[in-house]
Amino acid sequence: MTDHIEVRRTPGGIPVIIECLPFTHSSSFSVYFGTGSRDETEEQAGIAHMLEHMLFKGTHERTARQMSEEIEAAGGEQNGYTTKEVTTYQAYALDETAEVAEDILADMVLNPLLSKECLATERNVVIQEIRMLENDPDDNIHVLFNETLWGKHPMGRSEAGSVGTVSAFSEGDIRSFFQGHYRPPRMAVVAVGNVNEKQVLDWAAKAFDGLEPQPSAKGREPPAPLAQFRVFPREDKQAYVGMGFPGLGATNPQRFAQRMLAAVLGMGTSSRLFQEIRERSGLVYEIYASSGSYTDCGSLSVFYNTAVKDQEKVARLVVKEIGRLKTEGLEKDELRRSKNLLKGAYVRRLESTEARMVRLGEMFMSSGEALTPEETLRRMDEVTEEDVLKAAEQLLVRKKLAAAMHAPGKESEVQARNLSDLDF
Repeated sequence: MTDHIEVRRTPGGIPVIIECLPFTHSSSFSVYFGTGSRDETEEQAGIAHMLEHMLFKGTHERTARQMSEEIEAAGGEQNGYTTKEVTTYQAYALDETAEVAEDILADMVLNPLLSKECLATERNVVIQEIRMLENDPDDNIHVLFNETLWGKHPMGRSEAGSVGTVSAFSEGDIRSFFQGHYRPPRMAVVAVGNVNEKQVLDWAAKAFDGLEPQPSAKGREPPAPLAQFRVFPREDKQAYVGMGFPGLGATNPQRFAQRMLAAVLGMGTSSRLFQEIRERSGLVYEIYASSGSYTDCGSLSVFYNTAVKDQEKVARLVVKEIGRLKTEGLEKDELRRSKNLLKGAYVRRLESTEARMVRLGEMFMSSGEALTPEETLRRMDEVTEEDVLKAAEQLLVRKKLAAAMHAPGKESEVQARNLSDLDF
């Protein structure tokens, strides 16, 4: 079945992206705000994430428990998340109870309580979340790699902030951030499932057109990537390593070639890095490459963990595979295999209206596009071997390489210095 996606606007100009799926029995709604951790000052680090937590603590009309009871009685649930560039609030329901999800979503976004008592409770919750992240090296290495690549730019900070910044937020800080950022024009509404287009538009207009526009006082500045090796000491028998390069932004037409390049290098058990370093050398349990694109920047990175004594050895094997790809090109059927793997993972994520909604919201907020899944798959198919090799030449450049090593400091510092002779 061919997907049909409409991008409409309310009379007040708020974008409304609608994907009608009449064969489903669910409805998914979200409000996206173009505000994330990169829009915070250093002192505000984590405030967007804290505000996200606060909106689930009740409104002037409903307690948090009442919201939970109403949405679950409608066969649905609530959710939300904060990234570097967006914050979103979501409500799901049965198609027959869609208006309940719409009503609760609008209430929590427009009329949050934001009380001092709720802040005290959620501050403790968020601090526990930060400490859990810091104690989970598999997740924390991603934060440390971003800090290594982007330095002191907001893109280099954790979305959760730090215990210090979160502990300092006042009720007034939260309210001020809410009033200054949760306004048009940096917002959009997304609806996916067995929904009525006119009804969704009418709801979005009635709910949100009364918001007074609040243009951002300060525009975003692109980060300047840093080519450095950094050691973040951790006493452990395992070393957690992230290494990579600045990549392409979300509007760059070559971003699909960047994704394919990451897939060739390290997506799946048939990828070059997994076969060479896990299967042949046995030096890692897990190794993978990933590609990320934001409004004005991106990254292509490789993550692995290994014995502390082997982190230099693994880094050299990664670089060896990068060099081999750039000099020898792709192997027979390698691009076809990687394309199908990437496409397969993509279409499997589209089995739910929730996943489709997130796909549309993320895409629209970062690029202004609302491509159908068929169009996205077509763009993947259009990537040629020449495109992948061109991306490799453009992105996999030694002087742009950054690496974060999360492992015992003394030994890791020695290995980091040894890697200064890397070349590819």
